[in-house]
Amino acid sequence: MAKKQTFGDKVKGQDSKKQNTYIKIVKAVTPDSASGIRFSEEIIGVSPDENVDNFVKKYLTESK
Repeated sequence: MAKKQTFGDKVKGQDSKKQNTYIKIVKAVTPDSASGIRFSEEIIGVSPDENVDNFVKKYLTESK
């Protein structure tokens, strides 16, 4: 049997789909009990329809 779909067709089909943009948010926290700085990291996917800068501003104001 012959293949109906080639590798080129598969790759071409993946490019047409919209993919999320992933950003890493690092927060610095100074705990009351210790003298130092702790960092927390979070990786978040942003949809391609949304502006990354606006998403980060909205995310940081909501998390406070």
